[in-house]
Amino acid sequence: MFVSATVFGCGVWSLHFVAMLAFHPALNIAYDLHATYASIVVSVIGTLLAFVLRHRLPSTSSAAILAGTILGLSIAGMHYLGVGAMQASSLVSFDPTYVALSILLSIGFSTIALMRARTLASMVRRFEVTTWLALAICGLHFTGMTAVTVTPMQPLEGAALLLGSTHLGLAVGSVSLLVICAGLVALMLQHHLSQRSLNEMNRMRLLSDLAYEVLLIHRDGRVLEVNSAGTRLFGMPVEQIIGRPVLELFAKSDAPALTRRAASRPEDLHPEEFEARTAAGVLVPVELSCRTIEFGGKPATAVALRDLSALRRDEARIRHLALHDALTDLPNRYLMEQRIAHALDASAMNGDGIAVIYLDLDRFKPINDLYGHAAGDTLLVQVAKRLLSELRPTDTLARIGGDEFVVLLTPVAKPAYVAEIATRLVESLARPFRLEPNVVKIGVSAGIALHPDDGSTVESLLRAADTALYRVKDEGRGGLRFFEPSMNAHLHARRQLEQELSGAIARDELRLYYQPLVNANTGEIESFEALIRWQHPMRGLVSPAEFIPLAEQTNLIASIGQWVIETACAEAASWPKPWRVSVNVSPSQFRQSDVPAIAAAALARNALAPNRLVVEITESVFIQDATNAVDVLSRLREQGIRLALDDFGCGYSSLSYLQRFKFDKLKIDQSFVRRLGQNTDALTIIGAIVNLGHNLGLQVTVEGVETAAQLAILRELGCDQVQGYLFAKPAPIILASDLEQARLRAMFHDPVKRAYA
Repeated sequence: MFVSATVFGCGVWSLHFVAMLAFHPALNIAYDLHATYASIVVSVIGTLLAFVLRHRLPSTSSAAILAGTILGLSIAGMHYLGVGAMQASSLVSFDPTYVALSILLSIGFSTIALMRARTLASMVRRFEVTTWLALAICGLHFTGMTAVTVTPMQPLEGAALLLGSTHLGLAVGSVSLLVICAGLVALMLQHHLSQRSLNEMNRMRLLSDLAYEVLLIHRDGRVLEVNSAGTRLFGMPVEQIIGRPVLELFAKSDAPALTRRAASRPEDLHPEEFEARTAAGVLVPVELSCRTIEFGGKPATAVALRDLSALRRDEARIRHLALHDALTDLPNRYLMEQRIAHALDASAMNGDGIAVIYLDLDRFKPINDLYGHAAGDTLLVQVAKRLLSELRPTDTLARIGGDEFVVLLTPVAKPAYVAEIATRLVESLARPFRLEPNVVKIGVSAGIALHPDDGSTVESLLRAADTALYRVKDEGRGGLRFFEPSMNAHLHARRQLEQELSGAIARDELRLYYQPLVNANTGEIESFEALIRWQHPMRGLVSPAEFIPLAEQTNLIASIGQWVIETACAEAASWPKPWRVSVNVSPSQFRQSDVPAIAAAALARNALAPNRLVVEITESVFIQDATNAVDVLSRLREQGIRLALDDFGCGYSSLSYLQRFKFDKLKIDQSFVRRLGQNTDALTIIGAIVNLGHNLGLQVTVEGVETAAQLAILRELGCDQVQGYLFAKPAPIILASDLEQARLRAMFHDPVKRAYA
């Protein structure tokens, strides 16, 4: 800037004095040395001050006028100091009007030049600014010289302090040469700085183009630079973005906030969210950060924009996943509870009725285990579609568990309408489903609660519908029930029993009762079946038919089953004879625990031979997961444990299970024994099972023998073992005294046999 001021100031001084050399008033003229020196200093220093102010002050009209005034005054000061340095044998006078006009011309043209010099990118603008400066200098000089009048006087004195025309010419030539040299130096310096700035700009552009964020620089609200990410975001080429007002790149509603940021202090600026507007008019959410930098030697604002579109999509997806089931895309429990809460609020205002239907699929778990989880997922998706097809757009269907759904009906006028909808839902799921290549049938149980009769809160309505659903399950599934107040007592009793059962083992309330299995030929006791009982301190002896299903539903069966195996092995180890002990293992226990590991640990801990333990299972184990059942049974057989298929003949396809796995024993269900003597079918079925078992090399045991006549028939059919009240009821201790064994043997003696016959 100093070099530029020197070149300009000396150029103005040289122009003045070259012009003065052309001034011939027909008198001998010389120039005062000190005034001549002062004129060049005024020109250079005034120009430098004007340039500094123009650079440092904001790019406003007021700043341009101030700098232009100083520049114009420096030109005028140099001129009139130069004219004042003129010494001649005459009197020099000035016309005030022309003097004032010359100064105004200098200031005016200088101001216009600096105002137009805001941008000098184009050659046309540079030529224009140069013209205004030339007019400022020439306008001042020639108008100022018009104001000069020279009147002849005495000859010059003090020639030693004066410059003659020859000396002045040499001085002007020297200064002009200096101006040329300084101009060349300034040009080279400008070229160097420009090249450095260009290299820095290129490096900055390269780095900014590598950035994922949009980077742009603006000054006075107009874009100066933008990276390639900005062209992608705004959908415009660089040429259309540079020079555009920044506010045009954002939504109109963001203009006040952007204007506020422009007027804020840097320390008060924090990242904010705005909406960028693309060339197509699409609004894109962005996060804006900015700071003040120096760009091109002047203050500017650097802006970074982070595209939030992907983030907003991810947030929306996360919110959706948080409120919906991932498999069926139905609302989940949380969203359903919100919907019920909103429906209750609306009902409080307009009095509309609300109904909540709790649905639980029947026979879903066996299908899921038999065909695999992928088929189960497909089935759930089909169930969701069928249920939705029966509902109105104002209703809500949610999946809140594995095979549990909840329906919110709103508004509803009468319970009859709710019953109609619930019936349609039950009937729709009763139709077969196709799971390629299979066709399966399930059902559904439905519990219904109405607002305000059955509850006035979200929790109470769901609890009432769940209670009604439990009643449907207890009654055999596949139907629907409205909530009734009496159901609460039943549910409370059930939950109370569940809570008490969870601590039964710790309180030592479980007992094992033993019932003998007798050889059908000799009457000798061969083994005992361990039967569990619950000695409740208040309820007394609780039947396993009452608490075992509850244990299976609440996942307590695994711990109870482990206790049975451990206790049975411990007591069998203390018996006076090596009788076998049989324990029943439920399908749920098969799924929830490692039965082979539990049995092995119990046998080892009590030093009991593995062949003295008999594990009895029902064919339900195969129905739920045949592959896993075969694997578990194989591990038990490898340990030497005997295996029995209990309740044979009551299932769906027992013969196929006999083919898949080799058992040691078949147990014929007591339902066949009760019909002996009443119809010939029972006799035929038992005989066929006995023959089948013997042909397969299996021992055949018959349960539920209560009369001597039944015993005689079974012996005739060739059964191997018998069990029932005829021989002994289950007891907490084994009934195996010598007297008891003699009594049993006496029942099988031939005279006794003929007497019974």
